[in-house]
Amino acid sequence: MGNKRKLCSLALVSTFMILLLIIVSSIASATTEQNAQLKIIETRITTSESAIHSAVYGEKIVWEDYRNEDSTSIYMYNLSTHKESQITNNESNQCYPAIYDDKIMYEDDRNGNWDIYMYDLSNSKETQITTNTSDQYYPAIYGNKIVWQDWRNDNGSQTNSDIYMYNLSTKKETQITTNTADSCYPIIYGSKIVWMDDSNDEYFLRGDIYIYDLSTKKQTQITTSGAARYPKIYGNRIIWDDRQNISVYDLSTHNETIISVYGDMGSTAIYGDKIVWGEGCPPEAGDCQMYDLYMYNLSTSKKIQLTDNGSPKGKVSMFQNRITWTDYRNFVNNPYQDPYSNPDIYLITLDSISPVAAFSAYPTSGKAPLIVKFTDKSADSPTKWKWNFGDGTTSTKQSPTHKYSKLGSYTVKLTATNAEGSNTATKTDYIKVVTKPVAIFSAKPTSGKAPLTVVFTDKSTGIVTKWKWSFGDGKTSTQQNPKHQYLQEGNYKITLTVSNAAGSNTITKTNFIKVTTNTRPGIYSESK
Repeated sequence: MGNKRKLCSLALVSTFMILLLIIVSSIASATTEQNAQLKIIETRITTSESAIHSAVYGEKIVWEDYRNEDSTSIYMYNLSTHKESQITNNESNQCYPAIYDDKIMYEDDRNGNWDIYMYDLSNSKETQITTNTSDQYYPAIYGNKIVWQDWRNDNGSQTNSDIYMYNLSTKKETQITTNTADSCYPIIYGSKIVWMDDSNDEYFLRGDIYIYDLSTKKQTQITTSGAARYPKIYGNRIIWDDRQNISVYDLSTHNETIISVYGDMGSTAIYGDKIVWGEGCPPEAGDCQMYDLYMYNLSTSKKIQLTDNGSPKGKVSMFQNRITWTDYRNFVNNPYQDPYSNPDIYLITLDSISPVAAFSAYPTSGKAPLIVKFTDKSADSPTKWKWNFGDGTTSTKQSPTHKYSKLGSYTVKLTATNAEGSNTATKTDYIKVVTKPVAIFSAKPTSGKAPLTVVFTDKSTGIVTKWKWSFGDGKTSTQQNPKHQYLQEGNYKITLTVSNAAGSNTITKTNFIKVTTNTRPGIYSESK
């Protein structure tokens, strides 16, 4: 029994640890692209430091736990009730749980061989699925169908395992594969079963990927490289890895996409358009045991890093926006401690973030009719936009163009929305539709003894954006309402030029400021 599991069905976590020891990586050199749309929330689920092989479905997380030392048991954590439950409690070993809805599948060795059992949470009933005296490994479930790897046809060769299926509705068992090769690691989604077949690479456990469609009763070989391993399926997409890259095969288009992985490959998972995996150091990193989780979005072609603690990672599972895995970060760091000890189950929840509305426009001022191009610059991936241009008109385009026909100052608002909420940005009097201004000003005082400080006040009509004053003594200012000091006697000519996007206008007042002194009464000198 032990040798047969080693040949084709070596425990996934053991394989993962071996690979970690051989090929290592550096997180610093990994290429990642952060996605502002996601908020990554990490939660430690277990504290037993003895939990491995997790699976997640809805609010439920299940795993194998050896906290009782004498045997391994199946545990469950409910995210809604925040309650941990022990599912199995007999003296035998239960391992490799899978979950779908209220049904938990696992291996059990109580009968002297490994059988597949099911625990139904809805009625708290345990059912033995397989009764054959051979070993059955790695159960997977979808709906009412259970698949597993079975050694009943091996005849002692230790090279011939098959894929079997059990239908909970009809209570019928069906042999899926009938060849003489090893068929292992089955996964089921809908009517499709995928597995790895004919592994001739005992150390790294690689072979080819096959699929069987229950609706057509047709088996198809997906790969021919002999280097594929650990298939997963969601919808029409099958993924696998070859220790260096992840391949994505689309059953509807028959196209294969390669996702490059910089370091060593760990466990993979797929849900919807997202693929998650463990990634270690590249070979050139030397004796490195860093490992982290990454995610690739097939819709956006973006890769992001999910963890950054660098600890070894075990089996990954994903359902909707939840990702679970085995993490060895809590091991005691000393020369005598195995780094692959003290495992716990961790959870990442991917939450969307409400957008932050932002925008720009060009031009922001000018004469009528004024055509303005608005550009959305909102953060965190909005999916809907609503513009209010301040003149009674609106738009739902992301980056609209709008024409202003009437004079005035307009306040513009943009509301950006996604699934998590909305946010509004407002710019008051942002757009100015103007005519050429008319320059007008006053001053106080307009006469007096030197030094004479005069305050000039702009009283121009229209919307003014720029001012230029000439004080008659060689000095100028661009302030709207400047203050100026005259040090010499004389009569001074003042000029004010006001402007906006529509044009400019100038007013001049000759001998407007008169500055006198007491040195020679009655003597008066006019400035040039």
